[in-house]
Amino acid sequence: MTSVADVLRSLHQAAPPEFAFEWDRIGLQLGDPAAAVSRAVVALDVSPDSVETVEKASAQLLLTHHPLIWDPWAKITSREPMGELALRLARLGCASLAAHTNWDCAPGGINDVLAERLGLTDIHPFGPAPTCDQLKLVTFVPEASAEAVIEALHEAGAGKIGEYERCAFLSPGTGTFRGSHQSRPAVGEPGRVEHVAECRIEMRVPARHQAACEAALRATHPYEEPAFDWMVLQPEPQVPLGRIGSIDPAPLNEWSREVESRLGHPILVWGDPQKVIQRVAVIGGAADGEWRSAQAAGADAFLTGEVKHHVSVEAGWADFPILAAGHFATENPGMLRLAEILKSKHPEIDWQFHQPTMGHSGRPLASRG
Repeated sequence: MTSVADVLRSLHQAAPPEFAFEWDRIGLQLGDPAAAVSRAVVALDVSPDSVETVEKASAQLLLTHHPLIWDPWAKITSREPMGELALRLARLGCASLAAHTNWDCAPGGINDVLAERLGLTDIHPFGPAPTCDQLKLVTFVPEASAEAVIEALHEAGAGKIGEYERCAFLSPGTGTFRGSHQSRPAVGEPGRVEHVAECRIEMRVPARHQAACEAALRATHPYEEPAFDWMVLQPEPQVPLGRIGSIDPAPLNEWSREVESRLGHPILVWGDPQKVIQRVAVIGGAADGEWRSAQAAGADAFLTGEVKHHVSVEAGWADFPILAAGHFATENPGMLRLAEILKSKHPEIDWQFHQPTMGHSGRPLASRG
């Protein structure tokens, strides 16, 4: 049986929670983590449209990019639009998961897919990056138990550094102790001074994994009372939000027509139509405020989903082209990619990708933005 928690673990392998910005709302927002999942729906939004797809599919899981719950709710009633959707999902026994800025930032996520869809090459991250509070766990174990403890800590989330995992530093030493007459030492006897060949283990731990790692240590350590210390490290920057890459040099008006063709969506463009661009920065969704960081990163133009009027004016003063390609059009392809990833991880689940009905304006009727 595959549970909601199993899918959540796989989701967090693709879109690690530490890649989310501090203000974001991600992960399991509604439902029982132990509930079984045999059918699931992936969509950009929790909307009447996507919930109807859940109903038709008898799905037990709805995974979206935009969270069901953003600001704390004072009440949940059918008179509130999102409250009604939450109640419908609850009645269906359907869990709601969100992968928001963690999937925006993640390698292979929303913005990598957008850059690929636009044909960018030589792609690199740029822009703001979330930070992850980091700790170092130091513990001491008999040498024979070191590998088992390291493995348990790794499974609980410790020891990941960049593209490497299960990272640990070991140094040998001698531990000495004397247990009371009420103790039950794993080595030696109560009331007697013991000297044991031990191994000092040091592993980095994201702060959100502290409780899980401490529980794993206590469960695996052979001693009745394991000795360990937590050290606070500097917060660690994660993968930046945006992507910047190259295109074949082209006038802005020519490239904007190609963008419309590649995304299948009308766009708005501000800038000199004849200005030749080659380096392009992209961030899906609503990220017009990052045009300055795009410019600083060396971009000739910046593409995002939505652009406010005053931002277009400011960018115009700076002679920096900016394009609004639609919130839906810039993010939905990345959710299709996530659905494909999870289907490969859990082929036992019947996955459906929800494609909203399009209105006459070319904008999805069900998208909240």
